[in-house]
Amino acid sequence: MRKYELVCIFDPQVGENRFEEMVAKYEGQLKAGGAEVANIDRWGIRQLAYTSPGLRKRRQGYFVLYQFVAEPTVMVPVEGELRMDEAVLRHLVMAVEGEFLRVPELAPESILEPRPPAFRDRDRDRDRGGRPGRRDGRDEGRDGRPREPRRDRPGQGPDGAAPVAGGIEGVQEAGEEEDAEG
Repeated sequence: MRKYELVCIFDPQVGENRFEEMVAKYEGQLKAGGAEVANIDRWGIRQLAYTSPGLRKRRQGYFVLYQFVAEPTVMVPVEGELRMDEAVLRHLVMAVEGEFLRVPELAPESILEPRPPAFRDRDRDRDRGGRPGRRDGRDEGRDGRPREPRRDRPGQGPDGAAPVAGGIEGVQEAGEEEDAEG
């Protein structure tokens, strides 16, 4: 028998009254497989560090920590059910060496250090479907310094600007006549 921790992030849109049902469902599955559940810590709804299509674009999740002792084979059917359950955004099973650490309640998010503005801007840009970057139109390199415009691209003028639409300055188009003034 080994010690395990299972962290589940449930979709908050399933409804407040369904969280206890889901917690009890997976506790029952663990016990049915022969696991001895030591602790269940309900950490509640928390901000997610990132969002993605795999997380169904959710910004929050309901976190639950199960601590239990079981044979390794117990996790096979439980993990299969976790993967198939639409209400589970993510899950992670970890083997634990030594004693269980209890964290029955996490620190309130209001006292946690806020994300730096650069990360908030990047996340907002990604949520809008755009590339992260500067909003003032300047292009930066990987080191954060502004890039010089490339002058070796075909179709660019010597100063990096696009060529004039009528052709190169100083060259007459066929059929044009020069004015008397010059």
